[in-house]
Amino acid sequence: MLQRVVLVDAALVFLAVALLVVSPATVSRSTTTAEVAILLLGATALLTLTTVMTRRALAPLRLLAELMGRADPASGTHAPVPGAGPGTAREVADLAAAFDAMLTRLEDERRRATRLAIDAQEAERARLARELHDEVAQLLTAMTLQLQGAERLDGPALAARVTALREAAHGGSDAVREIMRGLRPEALEDFGLRAALVALASGVTERTGVPVRRALDAQLPPLTPEVELVVYRVAQEALANVMRHADAATVDLVLAVDPDRLVLEVRDDGRGVGDAPAGSGRQGMRERALLVGGRLAVGPGPQGVGTTVRLEVPR
Repeated sequence: MLQRVVLVDAALVFLAVALLVVSPATVSRSTTTAEVAILLLGATALLTLTTVMTRRALAPLRLLAELMGRADPASGTHAPVPGAGPGTAREVADLAAAFDAMLTRLEDERRRATRLAIDAQEAERARLARELHDEVAQLLTAMTLQLQGAERLDGPALAARVTALREAAHGGSDAVREIMRGLRPEALEDFGLRAALVALASGVTERTGVPVRRALDAQLPPLTPEVELVVYRVAQEALANVMRHADAATVDLVLAVDPDRLVLEVRDDGRGVGDAPAGSGRQGMRERALLVGGRLAVGPGPQGVGTTVRLEVPR
């Protein structure tokens, strides 16, 4: 592109020199009105030619800029960009090809993210359906059968049946509360991020027996609800992945405050991720991080043992 613009200017300059050489036009020591008119006419003609030829050389860039303004990745389609042709500079053609490839990657990534989001939603719905069936539905069925049998009882037997029903109702209430806790972190809303992470780590240890060692900064900066929820959900998903896949003996949950960022790390001493492709859980964590301008990295743990999930959110 630079070469074409320079060549255009050079051609016009040499053309002006040639005209001055072969034409009878001269400039005397005392410039006359006719000579000034000739100079102004020549300068105007030179400027006009420069503008026309430069505009022609830069026309593909203008077309590319118009396309960039019209491109809408959300629509799923985009018009072809001007490619390499007889009137297109190599740099413009390369830029057009790079822009076209970028749009294609954006569309592919959007389709992939949408597919993963739908898969994650369906998986969560299936999990809730299983939990409701295994916990609540079966408990309600058992209570219904006990109530039907209680109609024929009286005295001590009826009292014992009522006591059993009351305990079953308490168990059902606890099961529903546990499901709700997974859907909506009440501790986060009531007590803040640090307390919610403490409760999360304690719950994982109680359910699985795997110790989760906590190193949580006591003085957290003021955080928006969106940032707190993203940090909590990333920690929740990372711990869930450890329990499902890592076969770890210990897990470290770290929340630290740097001068310019908040850092969450979940480290385990399990089998590691290796070359396993990123699933919906890992993709979901990355998308949550992007929502708050953060960055997520998943890789080997210290000394290459286990896995480390690291979330950095700017303060």
